Amino acid sequence: MHDSSRNQTEQYCPICRRKLRPEARFCISCGRAIDISTDAPAPHELKQSGSSFKSHWKEIKQIGCLFGLLLSSSFVLGMIGRFVSPPWPQTIASGADALIVFVFAGFRYREILPLLDWPKLSMRSVLELVALALAFIILLNLYFTLIKSAGVPIVHIASTYSNAGWHVGIMLILVSVMPAIIEELAFRGVIQSTFEHIFDKRDALLIQAALFSVLHLSPIVFPSHFLMGLCFGYMRLRTKCLYPSMALHATWNALVLFKELNLL
Repeated sequence: MHDSSRNQTEQYCPICRRKLRPEARFCISCGRAIDISTDAPAPHELKQSGSSFKSHWKEIKQIGCLFGLLLSSSFVLGMIGRFVSPPWPQTIASGADALIVFVFAGFRYREILPLLDWPKLSMRSVLELVALALAFIILLNLYFTLIKSAGVPIVHIASTYSNAGWHVGIMLILVSVMPAIIEELAFRGVIQSTFEHIFDKRDALLIQAALFSVLHLSPIVFPSHFLMGLCFGYMRLRTKCLYPSMALHATWNALVLFKELNLL
């Protein structure tokens, strides 16, 4: 009888599913305000009533629209790149993608805002993230070295900008900083957070990584970009923040850019 009555009073955060104290007014994990007038369903109840696609159809449509727009942008840009050499189409597409992502992030602002708080990390957590970042860079360098030695052609991002005479600082913003912010906000922010409402965190991590790899429309980079999605998504889960994954994403893009420009 004691256990039964206790289970009936248990509350869970509707966003991150963390168990709450009976008197809690907000979730200490994600910061979501808790409506004390109604009890949040327990995890087993969520699986029975809230895990169906029908109950999350609105969220699924939002993610489908976001990914469809980003994928269409990549496809159109790839077709234009076959006939147009100046970097203006890439620049315009980056601006359009940023606008799209910001709009959809606005729809999910309740889930996005907690991810924009600065993380409070212990020294051990910082060291673990640094070790993960170093392993990530080593593995990706190894992968691209192997496919290059196999004679697989690799697209050089910097050539389009350098041939047009654009400054390295502008290239750094367009190739490193902007994609890191926009793609992390889209995939590790909007998409991963939304799928965590529908599936468990592990499935959400895998799905967003798969979508991230498909977005780049090149089978040869599917493995590398799937690994990127997993690493960035894990950092987001580990820190409950987007800044570490943004930093690693921007660092990797900058390393690729500098290597193509023979600055490393």
